[in-house]
Amino acid sequence: LIMAFEEEFGGDISDEDAQKITTVGEAVDYIRTHMDTGE
Repeated sequence: LIMAFEEEFGGDISDEDAQKITTVGEAVDYIRTHMDTGE
């Protein structure tokens, strides 16, 4: 799932950060703050 996020939004998610993402909400928050979502 993490790899799909990286491909879709560009960029890398560190292994350390990936281990902290345990819910959909946390994934959304991470993507919004760390990756290019076009918003």
